[in-house]
Amino acid sequence: MAGRSVIRQNKSDYYKEEVKYAMCKIGDIILIERYKDRGRTLRRHSFVVVDDKDGEIHGLPYDMVCNVFSSFKNEEQRKRKLNYPGNFPIANEDTHTQPDNGKSGYIKTDQLYFFNKNKIEYTVIGNIQPDILELVLEFIDTSDFEEEAIIDNL
Repeated sequence: MAGRSVIRQNKSDYYKEEVKYAMCKIGDIILIERYKDRGRTLRRHSFVVVDDKDGEIHGLPYDMVCNVFSSFKNEEQRKRKLNYPGNFPIANEDTHTQPDNGKSGYIKTDQLYFFNKNKIEYTVIGNIQPDILELVLEFIDTSDFEEEAIIDNL
């Protein structure tokens, strides 16, 4: 439960808390309720976990690194978004999520969001198939685009 000790009134409240703070692992797709991005506070967005080990960046501790995971709204947006060198396409069949919106999407692999799990509210909603995750991680490792480290959530 991400280091939180919570007392609940009834069993269903406890279950909701348990699910909301379930441990996540590399390849999980999580929904973050509220997060910061370059000084702005944003709400309810999905991310893919690409690292779940403790670390430090710019002297600040973190315990999770994620990339934004977005769905394509239409074919025009798909073409436009895939023109960015850091965006990696993901077919709907390559993910298992609950709920499943039935849409394909992309991962912004050039933006690394560093998180302290105790400072955010998130829910594990699914995962990416392991073979596709390997392709994503290989893409990140071998691409020559510049990565941006976003540390607003530490």
